[in-house]
Amino acid sequence: MSKRINNSCEVLIVGGGVSGAAAAVAAARCGMQTVLVERDSFLGGAGYSGLHQYICGLYLNGEDIPVETLNKGIVREIVSLLNKLSPQRTIKKIGQVYVLPYSGEDLAFAFSSLCGNEKNIKVFFNASAAEVKKKSRTITEVVFYQSGIMHRIYPGILIDCTGTGDISAMAGAGFELSPSGKRQLAGFTVRLKGLKDSTEILSIKVPYYLAQAVNKKLLPAYLRFTTFSTGETAGEGFCKINVGGPDSVKREQTVRKDALKMIKYLAKKLPSFKDAYITETSLRVMEREGRRVCGEYTLTEDDVLNAGKFDDGVVKNSWPIEIWDKKKGTIYKYVKSGDYYEIPFRCLKARGIHNLLLAGRCISVTHEALGSTRVMGTCISLGGVAGKAAAHYIEKGEYPLEDKFSLK
Repeated sequence: MSKRINNSCEVLIVGGGVSGAAAAVAAARCGMQTVLVERDSFLGGAGYSGLHQYICGLYLNGEDIPVETLNKGIVREIVSLLNKLSPQRTIKKIGQVYVLPYSGEDLAFAFSSLCGNEKNIKVFFNASAAEVKKKSRTITEVVFYQSGIMHRIYPGILIDCTGTGDISAMAGAGFELSPSGKRQLAGFTVRLKGLKDSTEILSIKVPYYLAQAVNKKLLPAYLRFTTFSTGETAGEGFCKINVGGPDSVKREQTVRKDALKMIKYLAKKLPSFKDAYITETSLRVMEREGRRVCGEYTLTEDDVLNAGKFDDGVVKNSWPIEIWDKKKGTIYKYVKSGDYYEIPFRCLKARGIHNLLLAGRCISVTHEALGSTRVMGTCISLGGVAGKAAAHYIEKGEYPLEDKFSLK
C-alpha cells in the first residue's frame, strides 16, 4: 500500500504554468497558505517547455509603441524581471501587434524566484491529480499522487489552472469542448542550428516549399501550416509545426518523425537549410484548446471584437482572435486599434461550485474568444486575479461584489 499524507490548505492551485504560478504568488501575498500542484518538474508550463519566442497579450495594440503592460500586478513584475535578465530583448511589433521576446529559461527563473520568495507557498512537482470530492456545491477534498505517495488535500478554495480544465471536470463542473474537427491545431516547435544566411525571407520560403511538398504528397498534409522564424543568434531558427487530432503517444511519435523528414526536405530545396539540424524540441505537443469550463458568464467573439467592457472586468486584452484552423491555417480577427476588451470576473467563477475558480486557458469563453484569451500575457494576469479573489473568498466567505470590485 502506498504511503498517504493528509494536508489542509486555504488555497489549492492545480497547474503550475504561467497562470497557476501567478495565482500562487498572488494568494500567498494575501497571507494564504497556498499549495501548488504541477505535473512537470518546473514552473511556467508551455511558456518554458514549448520553445515559444514571444509573450503575447501584454500590450495595447496601436500606432505608438507601448511603454507599459496593459494590465497591472504580477504581470508587470514578470516583465520587469525578464527585462533585467535579458535587457537586449525589447518590445517588438509583428504585423499589427506588439510582443515581448523572451527566453524560456528566464521565464522559469522569474516564476521560481517569485514563488520561492513566498513562505506561504508549497509546491509539489511531478504530481498529478486523481480525484476531486465535493459536498453539495463545495469542493472538500482533492487527491493527487507524487512519486507513488497519495496526498489528500482539504482546500478552502480550488483554482483550476490546468489549461485543459482537468480538475474542473473531476469536480463535475460543466464544460464545452469543441469537436475534434473544429478544435484549434496544437503546436510543436523545433529549434534549429546550422542555418546559413538566415533572414526573414525564410518565413515566406519555408511555407511555400512545404506547400509544394504536400501537394506532391512528399510530406503529410498538416506540415503545410508550419511557420518559420529566425532566432536571436547566428544560424538559429524555429519551425512551428501545427497538428490536429487527439492527444496520444502515436501523434507525438509521428510529429517528431515528420519533423526530421521536413528538415531533410528543406535542406534539399533551400541552401540556408543545407547544414541545418534540430537541437531541441518542445517537451510535448502543446494544445491550444481543451475544455472551456462553464462559468457565470461566457465571453464571446462579439465581446472581443467590439471591445466589450464590464462592471466586473478584471483583465484587459488587446490581442486579436487568433485561430489555428485545420483547413485554413491561421485566421486573425482584430480588436480596434488603440482599444481593448475586458474579461469579467464571472468568467473565472465555475458555475454551480462555490469554491472553484478558473484561470488560464480553461476560463468560460467561446471557441472563438479563446483564440484571444489563451495567450500567455493574458493568462498571467488571469492567474493574478484568481489568486487575489481566492484570498478574498477565504477571508470574507464570498467573492467581491460586482459594484465594489477590487481585484484589478
